[in-house]
Amino acid sequence: MSSAQPLLEVKQLSTDFIQGKNLTQAVTDVSFSLAAGETLAIVGESGSGKSVTAHSILRLLPYPVANHPSGQILFNGKDLLGINPKKMRSIRGNNISMIFQEPLTALNPLHKVGDQIAEVITLHKPLRAEALKQRVIELLSQVDIAGDKANAYPHELSGGQRQRIMIAMAIANEPELLIADEPTTALDVTVQAQILSLLKSIQRRMGMAILLITHDLSVVKKVADKVVVMQQGKLVEQADTPTLFSAPQHDYTQLLLNAEPSGDPVPVKQQAQQPLLESQGLSVNFELGKRWFFQQPKLFNAVKHADIRIHSGQTLGIVGESGSGKSTLAMALLRMVDSQGAINFLDHAIDQYDQTAMLPLRKDIQVVFQDPFGSLSPRLCIEDIISEGLMVHQNLSPQAIEQKVIDMLQEVGLDPAIRHRYPHEFSGGQRQRIAIARAVILEPKLIILDEPTSALDRSIQVQVLDLLKNLQANHQLSYIFISHDLQVVRSISHHTIVMKEGEIIESGSSEAIFNRPQQSYTQKLLAAALSPTL
Repeated sequence: MSSAQPLLEVKQLSTDFIQGKNLTQAVTDVSFSLAAGETLAIVGESGSGKSVTAHSILRLLPYPVANHPSGQILFNGKDLLGINPKKMRSIRGNNISMIFQEPLTALNPLHKVGDQIAEVITLHKPLRAEALKQRVIELLSQVDIAGDKANAYPHELSGGQRQRIMIAMAIANEPELLIADEPTTALDVTVQAQILSLLKSIQRRMGMAILLITHDLSVVKKVADKVVVMQQGKLVEQADTPTLFSAPQHDYTQLLLNAEPSGDPVPVKQQAQQPLLESQGLSVNFELGKRWFFQQPKLFNAVKHADIRIHSGQTLGIVGESGSGKSTLAMALLRMVDSQGAINFLDHAIDQYDQTAMLPLRKDIQVVFQDPFGSLSPRLCIEDIISEGLMVHQNLSPQAIEQKVIDMLQEVGLDPAIRHRYPHEFSGGQRQRIAIARAVILEPKLIILDEPTSALDRSIQVQVLDLLKNLQANHQLSYIFISHDLQVVRSISHHTIVMKEGEIIESGSSEAIFNRPQQSYTQKLLAAALSPTL
């Protein structure tokens, strides 16, 4: 490829969506170019047009609802918008491949991953059975996965392994261009570093260009040669990576760069001697497989002898990789899974409580989940979602309930007029505010927050963290904050515990954990999260 002709050149691209009489201008006059072997990152918040631009390149949008009133997408000098569907199918997965954001939904749950990789190959390069099998094993090896995993189904693999399978499928036919749409968003920092390193090594070996779609600027700084910044469908700035990070020109770019979790946890007014919640020797075991009569079950130790303590007004951060036992520990504290060991909450020894005995205490322990869209009922309006707990735990008139909902929406920064609308009408950040409002309206003593910001843009993350801190100060709330994002945990947590393979391997004040980690595993997590380059 000569320097005169880029591998990919997008010229004045516009993308509209027409539904009935409604016209939505998703992308307007976007232009950029990408040379062979280069990495170009497109950054911006949700709704900025990043993914629409990427899907336009591969013509994966829902045509004819989507259309392009202007622009060209030149790949090797040919306009992809002008070629016929058959020719476009021969390019997809062969010359241009794509890694999607959520591999669990992108992979077919009914087929083994080896068969899915083989399908990508046979669509473009028919091979005999034995050669095809060897090619699949070779691709698995290239993404550091054992060959026997070809017989596994997607649900049997970890998030990092599934993402590696998606990469294997994407590089199966050695494409010239790889489009990676948020490839590391839901991954732990150590797995994220491994995936980014893998992509760079494959790129160097194949001379492949990468178009990276992301809202994570720390990822951009590590891997991109050039950056395009999009806001509300328009390109507002583009530059080489060092220039953009050292001297951003546009106000929106500066906002994105400054949107990093920072600050200190909310000061604790006065620590009571008696903990709000305490566990001693807490363990959770799951049986593996079936067993015959009188046969000893095989157990998986998901949580091993966990001792935790949290006081009123404090935040306890729990960090660790996927599978470390973070969420299982939270479910045990909520009495949602069977466990062994002592759990004391509000002077109640709840470790022996069944669900009926726990019901009166549910209003005092609330939970906010990672995916607000999945945790909010699509059939209920916002008022019904937020007031649902009040109907169970408090005997209030309809007028009093409505007023509480209005007050709560105002406190979480939402217009009370939205209470008659439904979850699908809101952004991710707005939905998470609704989920927080649902938890706080019951005036709980403790809220367990399970990855509450991992699916959000960085700027929205900062807003949600500020909201949580304000609510904590106003209501004297205690939080258990579970996350794989160490910067987020550092900004909100008074104490932090580090989990690995079900065990708490290090615990202490957040200041000590982040500044003077004792365990090599903790040091590895911090290095993966905070290292400036790969």
